[in-house]
Amino acid sequence: MLHTDEHQDYPRAIARAAHLEVAHRTISSRANRTPANPIFSVNLNDMLTRHTGANHKRETIAFPKRRQMAIWRMAVFMVWRNYMKWASERRHCDTPAMRLGLTDHRLKPREVLTTRLFPSRVRLPERWSEYYWGKVKSREIPNGREHALKYAT
Repeated sequence: MLHTDEHQDYPRAIARAAHLEVAHRTISSRANRTPANPIFSVNLNDMLTRHTGANHKRETIAFPKRRQMAIWRMAVFMVWRNYMKWASERRHCDTPAMRLGLTDHRLKPREVLTTRLFPSRVRLPERWSEYYWGKVKSREIPNGREHALKYAT
């Protein structure tokens, strides 16, 4: 079951994926954004993304010029949101990663930054690998250069 708000792009996208069988339910954008709302987690993530990142506010000069940079920034957000930020601001007892059993404690910045995970040791999905290596081009920048390390040894 796919739950979305009433935006008109969703039915069009589902129609283009005619090879998939999708049960689609729309939720009013005016519905209370409480945990009882079926799209609460998406609304919460959207609110936190806008609140914590200047590049996701409506009118901003901080908007990323390249998709690559937006994805890198979102990757940092994902680590913070899942491993460092409490799941509840009222009850500081666990993080989303702790709830899933991925870790037994809330990670501190030092723990996140201490160990580097090398892609030769940790397999990334193909699309993530393209972003990791800076291979993604932005259509809006026709002559965009690929990031190349000049001074790395």
